[in-house]
Order: sequence, then structure tokens, then C-alpha cells
Amino acid sequence: MTATTPILMIIFAFVFLPLVLAEVARQKSVPTIENFFLQDRSMPSLMVFFTVYATWVSSFAFLGSTSSFYLNGPVYMTAFAWNALFGILFMVIGKRLWYYGKARGYVTPTDFFDDIYNSPFLSGLITFTMLVFTLPYLQIQLTGGAYLIEVATGGVIPWRISGLLFYLIIIIYLWAGGIRAVALTDILYGSLIFVSMLGIGIYIITKAGGIDHVFQTVIEMDRDNVVLSGPAGSERILTWLSLFVVVPMGALMGPPMWLRAYAVGKKKTFRIIPFLITFATIMYLGSILSGSAGILLDPGIVQSDTILPTLLVKYGNSIVATFFLCGIASASLSTANSQIHAVAAIYTIDIHRRYINKTASEKKLVNVGKWAVLFISAFAYLLMFSSPAALIVETGTIALSGTAQIITPTLGALFYRKANKNAAIVGLIGGLSTLILLRIFAGWSASYCGVVALAVNGFLFFFGSRIMESNETSREKIFKYREAFKRDCP
Repeated sequence: MTATTPILMIIFAFVFLPLVLAEVARQKSVPTIENFFLQDRSMPSLMVFFTVYATWVSSFAFLGSTSSFYLNGPVYMTAFAWNALFGILFMVIGKRLWYYGKARGYVTPTDFFDDIYNSPFLSGLITFTMLVFTLPYLQIQLTGGAYLIEVATGGVIPWRISGLLFYLIIIIYLWAGGIRAVALTDILYGSLIFVSMLGIGIYIITKAGGIDHVFQTVIEMDRDNVVLSGPAGSERILTWLSLFVVVPMGALMGPPMWLRAYAVGKKKTFRIIPFLITFATIMYLGSILSGSAGILLDPGIVQSDTILPTLLVKYGNSIVATFFLCGIASASLSTANSQIHAVAAIYTIDIHRRYINKTASEKKLVNVGKWAVLFISAFAYLLMFSSPAALIVETGTIALSGTAQIITPTLGALFYRKANKNAAIVGLIGGLSTLILLRIFAGWSASYCGVVALAVNGFLFFFGSRIMESNETSREKIFKYREAFKRDCP
């Protein structure tokens, strides 16, 4: 047996198990829109948690968190708070989206806005925003995952080949079982993510001499490495406080989370998710340990996003390192599969059925959704070649800042009776324009841009709703739906 044989066997098991789960999902699938995209709105609580958790924890969280602790000290500990905020938002907003979706038959986010605001332009703008800001986030997931396999095999499997392999696996299980297949594989991926994130930290810190030795040495090197503001001073505090707002809102408003909210089977699930998501933040202890150990073991890494795989390959046993690298890749794949599935839903319902074939049958639309999975995956694979070394945190923050803008018209439709389509359009365009202009021309940090854009968006929406003429139908729906929710979901 050659040295690479155990490594290849681990990777084979990693890519083969999702295919087994796909077969399980296929046997329960029927060719309907609600089954393929929403699991007939009957997803059990445990499955909901794992698919929400595995979608939420991406390369941004896994590789980006370790990179941040390595470069900036403990400021990424904001993640402990934003995980809690995400869980609370999923309970408060997600529960309402679930109720509205079940009562009105929503499949995509745009269905919600189309029903309440009744504006084709706003619906098109929502669809456009979700597509434009989801695709870059999708790219960094699979770029990161593919690169990890190249590292694990010492170049035996190049990132281009591993990336193609990942896309093929995702296509097969999405084609076979839709969101049920995604949720089943997310149980596998989510378990690997949690175990690997903690396990890597413990493993790497022992290689650096243990917790006491590492942190004593880090303090002696530079006390700022253990001070909340980090080496960059107060600017870092503002950066991560702004991320506290942008990250959970952007993730919640991304299309995968809308579909998961619609797919929930029972309302009690929304009481459980915040606790489980918050409890799962224990995983970031692994990032603190591995990032701090990296300061001692390899202080000169230029591309900090690679610190985790670099440490595993340089200081770890090859078999153990490969297992952990598969765990890191799970964070990429579990987010990517959800994004591909959700974008396919947007194309099928919001574009194909709305503009191309309004009379298509359920079976025909499911087939369209499957082909959309294929073509979206192919497009995302080509994007990998344009920027194979994209900065994970920066690209992810820009993407989340974009989707976060959708929370303003969402909150308006759920809680603000004076909300109207014109104010929603003006606010969304204002927010997106502010985000793009500040990022490109002012060169601000993506997280700053996101918060300022949200403020502009909210200001324009709130005051626009007060001075612009409101549609009576929209006002009635906002009040009627809100009162029905209060009655049925106390």
C-alpha cells in the first residue's frame, strides 16, 4: 500500500457517502415543486437544524475565523454573538416566513414580496439582488473546498479536478433528491464541521506546545494578540461590530435560508434552533486555538486564508490531516449545495415559470429545476478559474452585505403597515448603490459599507413609506397576515 492510498480512501469515502444518502432521498422523492424544493414543508427539527447549521457555517466561518485569529487577535470572537443573533432572527423572522409561506404557498423569497407588495419591478429587483450576491459566495465555497483536496493529496488531485468532482457529486445528489438530499448530506457535513473545527484546534495547539505555552508566548511576542482590539487597534472593533450586523442578516436573507424556513414541518422547531445554533458556537474555540498556535508555528504566512491547511500539512499526520481537511471541505460543500439548490429554485419559479413558460406542469418544472442545477453548477465551476485565490472573508462579507439589504423590505412587509412597494424599491436601490459606491470609490471595508448601506436603505424605506402613496391592498395584507400569525402562532 502506497503512502497516498489511505488518503485517497478517506477522500473516496468523503465523496461516496453523499451518493448513498442521495439514493435514500431519491426513494422518497416525487416530481412536485414542493417536494423537490421544500420537502413537502415537512422537514423534521433535527434535519432543519443540521441543514441550517451546515449552510450557515461556510468557508467564511471555518477558514476565515482561523485566519482572523491568526492576524487580528480575538476580535473574531464577535462570532459568538452573531451566531446567537442569527438564531434569534431565524426564530423571529423565519417563523413568520414559514407561516406565511405555508398559508400562501410560497416557494421562493420573491413569492413573498410579490404577494404583499404586488410589484413586478420590486420582485425582479429582489431576484436580481439574490442572484448577483449569491454567486460570488458560491464561488468561494467551492474554490476553498477544491484547494483543500489539492493540499491533502500533495497535488495528486489538482484543485481543478477536485472542484469538478465536487460539482459532479452535488449535481448527482441534488438531481436525485432535491432539498431532502441536501438536508441528509448536511447531517454528515454538519457533524464533520463541528468535530473538525474543535479537533483541529486541539490537535494544532498540542503541536505548538500546549495552551499555556502558546498563549504565554503569544503575549510575550505582542500583547495586542490577546486584546480585543487586536494589533490593528480600535478600527478592528468597529469592523467586527459592523460584521455582527451584516453577517447574520445577510445569511438569513440569502435564498437558502428562505427555503429552509418554508420547509420546516412544525412551528416548535423555531424554538429549538436558536439554542442549538448558539450552542454550536463552541466550535470557534477550535479556531481560537489553531489561529493562536499558527502565530508561533508559522508566523510569516502572507495569504492568511491558507493558514489552517498549511498547519495541518506541515505539522500533522497525513491521515489525520486528510480527515480534518475533509471536515473543512464540508463547510464549503454544505453551503455550496444549498446555494446551488436555492438559485435553481429562483430560476425555475421566478424566471422560467414567470417569464418563459407560465403553463408548465409540475413535472416539467421539476425537470427545469434539475437542469438549472446542472447549468448553475457549470457556471460556478467556470467562475473558479477567474479567481481561484479569492479572499474568503472579503468576498464573503461583500456578498452578505448585498443580501442583507433585503431585510428592510422584509421587516416592512412583516411589521410595518405603512410599508409600500415604492419605498421598498427606493430603499433597496439606495442601499445597494451605497454599498457599491463606498466599496469601489471610497475603498471602505466591506463590513462598514454593508452597515452604512443598511442605514441608508432603512432611512429611505421608512420615510418613503410615510410620504409615498401606499397601496391599500398591501396595507390590508400586512395587517391581515400579521393578525393571523398572532392568532395561530402565539
